[in-house]
Amino acid sequence: MQRVGVKEWQAMKSFIQLTVVVLVAASVLYSADAPVAVKDAVLKAETEWKAAVLNAERAALEKLIGADLSYTHSSGKTQTKEQFIQDVTSGTFHYKAIEFETSQFRQYGNAAVVVTHAATITTVETGTSHLYLTEVWAKEKGQWQMVSRQATKIP
Repeated sequence: MQRVGVKEWQAMKSFIQLTVVVLVAASVLYSADAPVAVKDAVLKAETEWKAAVLNAERAALEKLIGADLSYTHSSGKTQTKEQFIQDVTSGTFHYKAIEFETSQFRQYGNAAVVVTHAATITTVETGTSHLYLTEVWAKEKGQWQMVSRQATKIP
């Protein structure tokens, strides 16, 4: 085994420290638990979205949903913003209750928050479903909007 000199040891130590700093900075930059203020703002938008869905309020849904929404139900049916709003407000699909049992908020950069929930959703058409939801909320012109949602049935 060869001995390492002081200069080599210091260079190795500096390299290791720099590597640790870069890895920590990268993990914070790309994904982090959302700060409380962001979490509260997204939770407020999500609460407004739930109320708008339950009450079939087109104007509120228009405000809370991004233009390029991809909304995938647990059945696999995927809808655009207009298709989803039309189903909810025309009476084609009736949400009776939306309850989130667990929630996790992760922020990516300054403009996107991924929210995951274990949820119980009740509709007239499908009854009560236990689902795992993944939602993406993006900040557009100072307003948090849902831009993607995917539901999976919990066995």
